[in-house]
Amino acid sequence: MAKQRRPTARAAASKSAAKRRAAPKAAKRRAAPKAAKRRAAPKAAARRKAPTAGTRRTAGAPVVKIRKAYAKAVALYEKGLKALQRKHYPGAATAFRQVLEQFPEERELHERARLYLNVCERETKPLAKTPKSVDERILAATLALNRRDVDEVLSLLRHTASSHRQYDHIQYMLALAHALRDDVETAAEYLAQAIALNPSNRLQAKQEPDFDSIRGTQPFLDAIKTP
Repeated sequence: MAKQRRPTARAAASKSAAKRRAAPKAAKRRAAPKAAKRRAAPKAAARRKAPTAGTRRTAGAPVVKIRKAYAKAVALYEKGLKALQRKHYPGAATAFRQVLEQFPEERELHERARLYLNVCERETKPLAKTPKSVDERILAATLALNRRDVDEVLSLLRHTASSHRQYDHIQYMLALAHALRDDVETAAEYLAQAIALNPSNRLQAKQEPDFDSIRGTQPFLDAIKTP
């Protein structure tokens, strides 16, 4: 019976070399999935960083919010206009005030809203009591003269002067009003009447700043001349 032969030393060495050559290949195969994972990681991160449709909609939200605010401001403004056309001044004023107070960023509407608000306030302002007595007219004319509202002074005193010629103060104020208009002849005429009624008006006229515009004219000098 033939004896089984043992592997020789050369055969053992060949097997050992084959194993060593196979080991790196196996290591490469095991490392390949890890490298693939590392290469895939940046792509996944990039996908996570890329803006989604929801993100894009969020970025556009402020624009939508601004447009809604403008639409509300315009709606209030138009509400005020409709109330103004119906002569419902309190309601119109409320709407215009809301445009100014609630929508400060809508500046293009503010100028017109303020304009119409002034109209509403003027229309709802209580009418001033018309002065009836002479004293009331003199007081109202004095206030108007302080405001340099010459037309109002003349309106209050012109007819009163003809029916109350004994009031030197009325004549003097009419002289001032016409002096402010640079109406030299008329101013001097009323001043002469005021001085005739009360001579102390002569000294007052000499010191009155409102006569400065006509002070050097001959009619004024004649009016204040001492007889």
